[in-house]
Order: sequence, then C-alpha cells, then structure tokens
Amino acid sequence: MEQDANQCSEPPVGYTAVNSGYTNTIAPKDDENVVVDNWDPGIGPYTMEELNARIDEAEVFIEKAENSDWSDWISEEQSRANLYKKYPWLQ
Repeated sequence: MEQDANQCSEPPVGYTAVNSGYTNTIAPKDDENVVVDNWDPGIGPYTMEELNARIDEAEVFIEKAENSDWSDWISEEQSRANLYKKYPWLQ
C-alpha cells in the first residue's frame, strides 16, 4: 500500500516501551468499542427519542431568538468567562 508523502499513519505493529518489560503498550483494536462505566450521560449516547427532544428544544430557543427574545442565550464573552471560571487552566 503506497502512501502520499503528506499523509501520516501509525506503524503496522504495536509500540514497545523500551526496557519497561511491557510490549505492545497500545490497546488492541477490539478494545476500542468498550463502553466504560463512567461515561457522562450529558454527552451521550442518546436514543433517537432523546435526540429528537433535544433538537425540538433547540428549535424553540432558535425561534425565540429570531423573534428578538435572547433570554435563553449568553454572549461569547460570558460563555468564555464561565469556562475560565470552571476550568482556570484554559486561560
């Protein structure tokens, strides 16, 4: 298989940590689809019903904004300030 000179890819073999006693230190491919117990339900996965409910809710907010009611929205500056307050290491 020939690669483009501008293309980057991983080597076809697993990595080995030198002098660590461990070989193939990257996770095997079949572990990629494992669902962990600590996933955040605020970011998914969702059922189609949950997705449609979220879309419907967003459409209500958008329609209100189109009618000059911005009460459900914050400015980019306030959003950034909220992020910096919650995650100071982002600054």
